[in-house]
Amino acid sequence: MPTIKSGAFVQQCFSSHPLSLNLKTVTPPDRVVMACANCDMRHRLTWRSVITPSGEGTREGADDFGKCVIAHPAEVRISMVDVMNDAVKVRCGECRRTYTFDVSAFETYRKKG
Repeated sequence: MPTIKSGAFVQQCFSSHPLSLNLKTVTPPDRVVMACANCDMRHRLTWRSVITPSGEGTREGADDFGKCVIAHPAEVRISMVDVMNDAVKVRCGECRRTYTFDVSAFETYRKKG
């Protein structure tokens, strides 16, 4: 299967089986790959920015997201996909923090082997 450069597949995957989307890898400075255990697809997201709630509203969240991924990667899951606005929200179940990604590119491919 070739790489498909559209958010439609991640949107469909999230709609059909949201609990099957797990963090696979993060490639600094701006990429995250989510793997779907149900359909065996990988969804690579390239982001422009990451924001997270703070006491004063929102703030840049890429550093916090990186710490979360290192500390408890199994708890990081997609909680919302909005391809019309190029946005994906990710939630960490452990620390209960949410991260909203402004996505510049959606790519889907099937894992090899």
